[in-house]
Formats: sequence, structure tokens, C-alpha cells
Amino acid sequence: MQALKKENLTEDGFRFSANEPEPQVGHRDVKIRVVAASICGTDQGIYQITSKPGMRDEMLLHNGGAVDRYRPIIVGHEFCGEVVEVGEDVDSELVALGDYVTSEMHISCGHCQQCRTGQRHICKNIRVKGLHLDGAFAEYVVTPAENVVNLERFGGREAIPPRLGAFLDALGNAVHTVMEGNVAGKTVAILGCGAQGLMATAVARTLGATRIYITDFSNPDGSFDKQKLGERFETARQLGADFCFDTNEEAAPGQQKELFDRAGDEHGGGIDVVLEMSGAEPAYGDAGRLVKNGGHILLLGIPARPLRSFDFGKYAVWKGVTLRGIFGRRMFETWHAMLDLLASEKTGLKAKLDKIISPETVPLSEFERGFEMVRSHEAVKLLLVPSS
Repeated sequence: MQALKKENLTEDGFRFSANEPEPQVGHRDVKIRVVAASICGTDQGIYQITSKPGMRDEMLLHNGGAVDRYRPIIVGHEFCGEVVEVGEDVDSELVALGDYVTSEMHISCGHCQQCRTGQRHICKNIRVKGLHLDGAFAEYVVTPAENVVNLERFGGREAIPPRLGAFLDALGNAVHTVMEGNVAGKTVAILGCGAQGLMATAVARTLGATRIYITDFSNPDGSFDKQKLGERFETARQLGADFCFDTNEEAAPGQQKELFDRAGDEHGGGIDVVLEMSGAEPAYGDAGRLVKNGGHILLLGIPARPLRSFDFGKYAVWKGVTLRGIFGRRMFETWHAMLDLLASEKTGLKAKLDKIISPETVPLSEFERGFEMVRSHEAVKLLLVPSS
């Protein structure tokens, strides 16, 4: 079968294989033919592994422990597809041949304290397909049946077409983050105008946030220049943002001051809920300045390396702020909430999300073009499809 593999952790890029062995199905597994898969920030980090030491270390945690003992894996974890084989011990009530499905790609152990107290998403022994185990940038993927999310129960392809079904994993991160913030009737600041920031904007608006601020930092010397960021901000406004700010003082003089002035004029002297979605080190300081006393900061973005500074005394202790890390999706509360929101036409969420999906799909064999489109900000969410 066709597949994208990460061959080693000392070089950037992936290798396309046209003759990879198909995965085998265990007694409690399901084999899925991949219809479409989506590129996310984690995939970009694995692609550019030489500049992402934190990502390299995470991959080694459950795969060899050292670079010279690393076992090549198939990457990718956002996808949707059709069931083509079912293990003999899989309950027919859960899934059947031909069903349109996706899967929770975080594989929990089921026996640690977290799993046994309803927190499988932060399982002590969690392994992620596409990061630690073979993933979904392939013609076929095998997952535990208990991880399968059967989209037939939520309206099938008509309600959740593959354009959306292919990145429910990523959308679930945004839904989890926003729902943990309990944003209804509250002001929200979203730091980072990438895919996660834009999805969080749409979800926060859908769930009743009062005013939404979104920020990012333009880079005149890179691909995310002022014009590109301006285009992203326009999309953010279409998704529900009230205010958009470029925090690069040289490129956008006065915008940073306006951001903090506006936030300071909100009731309570700051923002109720701040969602850090970028992983950029300066954004953590911005979060501390923006949040009101007694407010909440939720952290989804993953820094490329440990933070060199964050004033916990000033921004957390003295302000009485609650900091919370967000990882993955609650199993399976987040999935059900997200799919119900999408299945309801009245929420308008599906139409909003369609604005961030590239109209072009890229064959898996041309993955480098697809990754470049995302890396250059030509596309926000882009689908890879196995060639016929």
C-alpha cells in the first residue's frame, strides 16, 4: 500500500512508499480504508524534526528511547475512511463493514489511575498513532475498535463530509479547549491565528462568547508576512472574531497597545478566558497581561523548547489566575459534543469551518507540495488522499 514514513529523526522530511505492507487486524481491531487525511501542526513538527527537539524526544519516548534505536513509523493521525475489515471479537453494535468512520488516535492503556477515573485522554501510558505508532498517511490504518468513532451515527457523509471528517481530531482539540473555558457570556482572547486558533474562534462564537480577540505575530522576513496575516484575520472575522491584532510592533505600530488597552477596559480589567493556541514563547507573556484577575488561561499550543521565562508570580499568583493544560480530546465527551454541533445545521459551525479548508486535495505521493502549501500559509487545512 501507499504510505508516508518518518525514516529517521536526524533528517527533515518523509519518505513516500508505494509498497508498504498492509496492517494486520487483531481480534479487537478495525481496518479502515483511508478516504482522506489532513495535515496538522504535529505533522509539520515531525516533518521539520531537526528544529523540534521536543517533538523528537516525545517520539522516542515510546519508540526506542534513543535516535539510533528508533523504528520508522507511518505518520499522520487526522483522517476519515471506510471500514473494510473487523476483528472477530468486535461487537457488531459498534461498527460494521462499509461504515464511514474516523478514530481517536490516542491509544490509552485502560488500567492506569487516569484511565480508571474517567481521564483516558491523559492516560499515563498513552501512545499516539502517527507519533509513536503507525498512523493514517496511508491507504489503510488499523485502530482498536473501542477507539473508532462511527460517523454513521451522526448523519454519515451527508452531515459530515470527508472534507470535515478528515480533521475531526484537530477540531476536537479546539472544542475541548473552548469547552474547558466555559466561554458562554464571557470575553475570550485567542493567541495564534493558525488552524487551531481559527477553529477555536468558530467554536467560541458558536458557544456564546461575547467578544473575541485574536492575535498573531507577522514576520516580514518569512512566509507569514503582514499581507498573509491580514488575510488570516479576515477569515477570523468571518468565523466570529471581533478584534484582530498583529503584535509585531515594527510591522503594525500601535496595535499591541490597542490590544492591551481594549482588554484593560473590559469588565474586571481584562479578558475572562485566554486560549493560547500558538506555542510561541512571547504569547505566554501576552496571555498573562491580557487575563483579568481571577480569569483562566488554557494552554493548547506546544512550545518548540522549554520556556525561558514566564512570570508566574505576576501573572498567576498575584492575579489568582487558573492555568490549565489541554491535551487531545476527552474520550469521548468531546467527540460527542463536537459531532452534535456539526450535525446541527442551526449552529452554523459546519459552514464556518468550510472557510478554512483548501479547495484543493493533494495526492499522498505529492505530499511535499501539500506540506509546503500549509507551511507557506497558502492553506490552513489541506487534505491528502491516497492515489487510486
